[in-house]
Amino acid sequence: MDISLKVEGTEKVQWMLAGMQKTQAKKAVTLWTNWVGLEAQGEMRRQIGTRFSFRGTKDGFEKAIVFQQATQGGKKAQKALLKVGGPGGFSGSRTQKLGVILARHEEAETRTESGQTFYDGRGRAMTGLGYFVPANGLRTSSTNPPRSLYPRNIGAAMRRDVDGNYFLAKGTKKGSKAKGSGVSFFATRNGIFKRRHTGFGRADVQAIWWFARRVRTPARLRLWETAEQVFQARAVALGVQAIEETLFREAL
Repeated sequence: MDISLKVEGTEKVQWMLAGMQKTQAKKAVTLWTNWVGLEAQGEMRRQIGTRFSFRGTKDGFEKAIVFQQATQGGKKAQKALLKVGGPGGFSGSRTQKLGVILARHEEAETRTESGQTFYDGRGRAMTGLGYFVPANGLRTSSTNPPRSLYPRNIGAAMRRDVDGNYFLAKGTKKGSKAKGSGVSFFATRNGIFKRRHTGFGRADVQAIWWFARRVRTPARLRLWETAEQVFQARAVALGVQAIEETLFREAL
C-alpha cells in the first residue's frame, strides 16, 4: 500500500536545511527519515495487540512490520521503506507469511476460492468447497477456536496432490483417541462435524467448520492510519532534532 502524507508546519525544518551545506543537509534528511520511520514502526507494532487477536506469537507479528532504513549515497544507497510483510507471501519466510495475514486485515479484502476438490473420509469427491470458517460458538470476539479442533489436528488437513488438486487428508477421525473418548469427526459438502457418541446407536452432532467459497476480511488494524498520526505529531520535532544532531556530529 502506498501512502502520501503532507505534514504541516515544516517551514522551520526547511529553513534550517536551507542554511546547511549540501552534504550536511543530505545527512540530516536521511537521519530525519529514519527516525520518523522507526517511530512509526514502533507505534504500529504497539497497536496491533489492541486491534488483533493473535493466533501465533505477538513477537512474530510485530516483526512482520518492517522498516528498512535509508542510507547515504554510493552503490548500496537505498531509500527508507516501511512495509507490512514483503514479497514471497505464504511461500516465503515466517515473517512474510505473518505479514500477509496483517496486510489482509489492514485493507478489506474479499477472497473467492474455486476449483478445489476435497474428499470425505470414504474417499468421495466434493468439489469447490472453499475455505474453512469456524462454526457458531467455535470463535468469539475474544477467543480463537481451540487448536485441538483445527482441521489438521482432527485429521482433516487440506493437502494437494501431484496434479495440483486439493483434498482433505484421508481419515477424518481421531483414531485411537476417538475410540477412547467416544468422539469422531466427519466431513460433508457443507463442512466438518463432530460426532459425540452418547449411547448404543445414538450420537450428538455439532458443526465445527463450515466451507465457504467467499470470505470477506474487514479492515480492522488501521496500521497506516497509525503511521500517519506519528508523522503528523512527531515529524517536525524529529526534523529539528536530526539537523541539530547532524551539526553536532560534524563539529566533533
